[in-house]
Amino acid sequence: MYSDSTHLWIGVDPGKTGGIVVLDSHGGYVAHTTIPLIGIGTKRARVNCRALKDWWFTVNWPPAKATWAIERVSSAPTDGVVSAFSFGKATGAVYAFAETMGFSITEISPKDWQRVYLRGQRKNTRADIKASAALVAADRWPQLSRDLQVKKNWGLADAALVAATARVTELATDNRQP
Repeated sequence: MYSDSTHLWIGVDPGKTGGIVVLDSHGGYVAHTTIPLIGIGTKRARVNCRALKDWWFTVNWPPAKATWAIERVSSAPTDGVVSAFSFGKATGAVYAFAETMGFSITEISPKDWQRVYLRGQRKNTRADIKASAALVAADRWPQLSRDLQVKKNWGLADAALVAATARVTELATDNRQP
């Protein structure tokens, strides 16, 4: 499915409306999905870890080294208790999946990927940041552009930029060129 299987970078924008994007060793596009859910409605839905596993095995077979870069997020102060708990469960499910599969996990803060990829872009509001991220990701990885035309899929842009930031950060740490 991909040309360079030495290392895959999986970016995750966690939560029920998040996304997962896989990049290869060179930062090229491999695959993507929205966070798979099971249940009815967004309030009762939960992350479908079985569907996530099935998707992963279609993407990564035969298995390659993989680093799961998960956006470091927290609930907003304006979130209600139920909303914050639901968000925490969804985020925890992604961590649990990556951990039980034996993947390396790294966290990337929103400010880190925004500083690298949204330089010069409009960032006054959360909507500005999401729209700018969608434009940057669609330009860099055209395979995402169709899905990024739908606002509810903008978590895929964050996920792609999280994966790219993790990749570049590790390459810089290893003193290799991206």
